[in-house]
Amino acid sequence: MFKATPMKRLYAAVPLTFEDNLLKILGKLGTVQLVSDYTIKGFKKVDNVEKSEKYVKLQQRIGSVLSSLPPEEKIKKSFFNRFKSSFSKRSTDMPSDFPALENIEAYVVDYETRLDKELNSLESLQGDLDGLKSLADKLVILKKHNLRIDQIDDFKHIFVKVGLIHRELTPRLSRYTEGTSVNFTSFTETRKEDFVIITGLNDDKSHIESALPLLNFNEMTFPDGINPDSKTALQDVESNIKEKKNEVYNLENSIREIGKKFWEESKKYEPVVRGTIKFEEARSNLSRTSRMSLAHGWVPEDKAEEVSNAVIEATSGAAYVKLEDPSSHEKPPVKMQNKGLLRSFGMLTRLRGTPDYKEVDPTSIITVLFSVMFGFMFGDVGGGLVFVIISLMLRNLQRELLNIPVRAVNKLGNIILACGISSIIFGFLYGEFFLLPVFPPLLFSPFHHQTAIIIVALIFGVIQIGFGLILKIVNTIREGDKHKTIFSIIVLAYYVVGVILAVEFAKSLSFSAFTENWILTVTAMGLLGLVFLYPLIEGFIAGQINIVAQLLKGLSEFIETFLSLLTNSISYVRLAAFAIAHGALGLSAAILATMIGVLPAYLMMNILVILIEGLAILIQSMRLTYYEFFTKFYSGSGIPYKPFSLPPSLT
Repeated sequence: MFKATPMKRLYAAVPLTFEDNLLKILGKLGTVQLVSDYTIKGFKKVDNVEKSEKYVKLQQRIGSVLSSLPPEEKIKKSFFNRFKSSFSKRSTDMPSDFPALENIEAYVVDYETRLDKELNSLESLQGDLDGLKSLADKLVILKKHNLRIDQIDDFKHIFVKVGLIHRELTPRLSRYTEGTSVNFTSFTETRKEDFVIITGLNDDKSHIESALPLLNFNEMTFPDGINPDSKTALQDVESNIKEKKNEVYNLENSIREIGKKFWEESKKYEPVVRGTIKFEEARSNLSRTSRMSLAHGWVPEDKAEEVSNAVIEATSGAAYVKLEDPSSHEKPPVKMQNKGLLRSFGMLTRLRGTPDYKEVDPTSIITVLFSVMFGFMFGDVGGGLVFVIISLMLRNLQRELLNIPVRAVNKLGNIILACGISSIIFGFLYGEFFLLPVFPPLLFSPFHHQTAIIIVALIFGVIQIGFGLILKIVNTIREGDKHKTIFSIIVLAYYVVGVILAVEFAKSLSFSAFTENWILTVTAMGLLGLVFLYPLIEGFIAGQINIVAQLLKGLSEFIETFLSLLTNSISYVRLAAFAIAHGALGLSAAILATMIGVLPAYLMMNILVILIEGLAILIQSMRLTYYEFFTKFYSGSGIPYKPFSLPPSLT
C-alpha cells in the first residue's frame, strides 16, 4: 500500500527469427515495460522508422476519411433521454475475426477512391447550385426594375450594361461619362450598393469599359438560351435550384451511408492498425546483431517467472532470459498498488507526479486526510447527502463530462463520495442539516465555538505537517542517504520544539514565555543553527568545501525551515474559517427567510453553498494536501509503469 510493486530487470535474447514471437508473447502478457537504456557491444538499435511511419500514415488516413464526411443531421432528444443515455454503456463488443493489415490498406484505398468520386460530384453540384443562386439574385433585381434580359446587350449603334457599384463610387462614374454619349441611371439596391443601368453609343463603349474596372463595377451577365423575360427566367432558375438541392441532399445521404459502413468496418481493423503501430514502436526498443535480438525492460517481481517461462516456450527454448534486482542507482518504473477507493485518490497523487520507486506512496494517507479536511470545512448532513447523490451519478456516468474522460469522471465520483460521507459525519458532530441546527451537536457548533474550532484546526495542521516530516525521514532512509536523514531529523526536532514553544506563548501571550522556557528556546535556536550550518558541515565531511555557496544554501534552508513551517502551520486556520463561514451562511439563510420565506431562502442558500462553497472547499483541500503536506516529503520524480501490451488480433 505504501510501497511500489517490486520490479525485476529483464533481459531476453532470442535468435532473430524469433523476434516477432518474442514481441507477441510480451504484448500478450502485458506486464513488461520495454526500455532502450541498455546497450551491449555488438548490438545495434533497431531502425524501423519507415515501417512505423507507414502504419502511422495509414492510421491518419483512416481519421482523414472519417473527418471528410459531411455533418449528419442529429435527431434532437429530450432532456430526459439525453440524461438517460449518459448512464447507458456504449457497446464495446469487438469482432472475433481481424483482417490482415494488407487487406485493411487495400480496403482503405478502395474506400477513398469511392469517397473522392462522390465528394467531387458533390463539389460540382455545389458549384452549380451557387451559380444558380447568383443568377437568381440578378434576375430578382431585373424583375424589380421591369427589365428584360434581351434589353441588355450590344446592339447595332448602342450598348446597354447593368450591374452593381459601391454607392461611394457612383459619383465618380459621372466624371468618366462627361463629354461622351454615355448616360447612366442608379437605384439604391442594398445598404452599400447601387444598381446602375449604363447606355451609350458604341463609339464610346471602349472608353467606359476601361473605366468600369477602376470603379469595381460588378457587371451582370446572363447565360445564352435563358428566357428573355426576367420573371419567367426567375421561375425556371428557382425550379432548377430546388432540383439541385434535392440532388445535393441525396448525394450527402449517399456519402453518409458510405461513412457509416466505413465506421462499422473500422471496428475490425482500427485495433489492428493501432496494435501494429505499438508493435513497431516496441520493436524500436530492441537491439540486434546479425543473428540475435535482445529485449530489455522491467517486469513486476510476482510476474517475472511467468514472463520468463512464456518467453522460453514461445521461442521453443531458444531464448536466454535473465532477471536481476535493480541496483541502488537505478530507477525502475513505479506500479502503484492501490485498489478500490485508493485507486481513485491515486489520481490526485499522480497530478503531482508518480512517486519515486523507493518513496512512500502517499495515496492511502491523503485518502484519509483529504476526506477529513473536506468534512471538517463542510460539516453538514444534508449537504453531505447531496454530495453522495452527485458522486453516485458521476460513478455511473458513461460519457465524457466537460472534456474529462469517462474513467476520470468515475474516479472523481469516488473522491466526492468519500468527501460526502465525511461531511455527513462532521455534520452530526456540528449539528448541521442543510444549514439548519436541527439537532444538538455531538461535539460543538463551529459558528458558536470559534476558538475551539480554530484550536482543533491548528492541532490537525501540526499533526499533518509533523507526519509529513516523518515521511521525509522514512524516504531518506529508504534511499540510503544518511546525510539527508540526519538533516530531516533535525528539522523534525526543531518543529516539535517550536510547536511546544508556540503553545507556551499562546497560553500567556507574552514573550516572557521564551525566557521562562529557556531550555526549549536555546534548543530551537541551536537546531536552527544546525540547519544553517549543515550544508557546510556536509561539504566538510565529503571533502568538498565551498564556503560561500554552502553558506548561501544554509541560509536558504534556514529561511525555508523557519518561515515555511510557521506559515504552513498557521495556514490550517483556513479549515476553521470555512467551517465558521458555513455556519455564517446558515445565519444568512435565517435572516433571508424573514424577507422571502423559509423554503425559498434555505433552498437558494443551500444551492449556492453546495455549488460555490463545495467547489472552494475542494480547492482548499487540494491546496493543503499539495502545498502544506506534499512539499514536506514528496518528490513525484518516479517513472510511471506503462507495460507493453497488444490487442488479441496481433497475439
